[in-house]
Amino acid sequence: MLEPLDRYRRDSTLFQFTDRRLRDFIDPEHLLIRIDERLDFAKLVAPLEQRYCRDHGRPAIHPEVMVRALLVCSLYNIASFRRLCSAISESIVFRWFCFLTIDDPVFDHSTISYFIERVGRDGFAGIFHGLNQELLRLGLLSPEMYADSSLVRANVSSHRLASSGLTVAEFQEQAVEENGLFALAGASVDEDGTGQTEVRFFQDPKGTLPLSSVDTDARWRTNRPERPGYLSYQENIVVDRGGFIVARAIAHSSGAEWKALLPMLEEAPIQPVSLTADTGYSAGQLRRDLEERGIKAYIPLHPNQNSGKVARGEFAYHGDHLICSQDKVLRLGPYRSRFQSYKYQALQADCQGCPVKAQCLPPKEKRRQVVLSIYYPEFLRAGERNKSEDYRREMNRRKTVAEGTFASLDRLGWAKSRLRGLAKVDCEGFMAAIAHNVLKLVRRLSRCVGPPDPAMPTATETTVTGSTRDDAVPDYRVVPKYRLRKCLKSVWETGRRCR
Repeated sequence: MLEPLDRYRRDSTLFQFTDRRLRDFIDPEHLLIRIDERLDFAKLVAPLEQRYCRDHGRPAIHPEVMVRALLVCSLYNIASFRRLCSAISESIVFRWFCFLTIDDPVFDHSTISYFIERVGRDGFAGIFHGLNQELLRLGLLSPEMYADSSLVRANVSSHRLASSGLTVAEFQEQAVEENGLFALAGASVDEDGTGQTEVRFFQDPKGTLPLSSVDTDARWRTNRPERPGYLSYQENIVVDRGGFIVARAIAHSSGAEWKALLPMLEEAPIQPVSLTADTGYSAGQLRRDLEERGIKAYIPLHPNQNSGKVARGEFAYHGDHLICSQDKVLRLGPYRSRFQSYKYQALQADCQGCPVKAQCLPPKEKRRQVVLSIYYPEFLRAGERNKSEDYRREMNRRKTVAEGTFASLDRLGWAKSRLRGLAKVDCEGFMAAIAHNVLKLVRRLSRCVGPPDPAMPTATETTVTGSTRDDAVPDYRVVPKYRLRKCLKSVWETGRRCR
């Protein structure tokens, strides 16, 4: 049963013969005070009330209180829900922010776990998208976007995990593949001497990458080849030029980074005009999909996409045919679906009578054959675009915007998950993204910082309609000229834009 939230009880007087309130003991410039004044939590959390019954059951903690508590957990990087409940109990400002008076008991840590299970991924995603719609209404989002991914350590230990101990042939014979994992059943004996069947899961078909039994969604991966791998999840984000996270998704760390990008772009509150990413997003299919959506992609070419005789200019590309250095034509041949490529073939008569046959024709072949990806036209366009000044500028911005956003998430405690399982970790990722956007929103509004790309106002205007500077005053504010000059002088530098 869900009862209405009493929003005025926390501001009542503490004792009978005094007019002092709980808020009187809190710094007026405290972060949580500013968040409470500038953010309408009731509007963001209103859809969650539908998941509660209003007439039956025990009285439940209001979902707004739980969301506020989880926001405190992310903002102050509290390691566990037990410590969060203890911190709320001991802190005056935490109590006030969560609508608790000085003598109210704090809810149990298990209540937070039940709340996450009840709300689920859709509930937290609704809060995240609702906050982004508010950012869009305030004019703080930019259509220039940047994509990146990082690894989040799983809340499991790999100390006692060991390989199967079988040869590759024996493991493949005994293991059973289930949902992309390889299950191996074996007999074990517990402390009482009772025999039981134990099922172990492995990530690879060789049995060398064992997974934790308490969280089989965590997969092995490493950020750098020279470093050992660890069990983790893959956090994918899309940020705008101002550093706001407009879309995010969690995935298995063993998956490709670019596959999660297109679904995230569909959830973005604003249609992007450009997208900048690193080489992990250089897949040809992604480039073609971005072009079809009208999104200008600034993505480096992978070394495999910029190599070969065609890329070096020994063969001229003309779409349905190639022309070699001796002006011979290589016609478009069969399509190879397994490799997503076409084979171009020359005539045997042209190759046998060619003067450079010994240097061009491989041994044991009677005519020249060249294999090209079906996405080679996208690679050509990307190569031309990557020579421009816009590409250099956007790649420099990506280093500060996207990577700076992950640095902010790490400070918010999103370097390691507190929960287990892909669904629950996804909920935790939404709360980290919400905390990041709330922090940036409060700082922007406190500094009168508007959207990064509005039009420059005239010197006589007091109602600011925007600026080409990053710290322009948004059009929903009216400020005097001295305040406008002060705001424009506080423009973020390129290396500090994401602080």
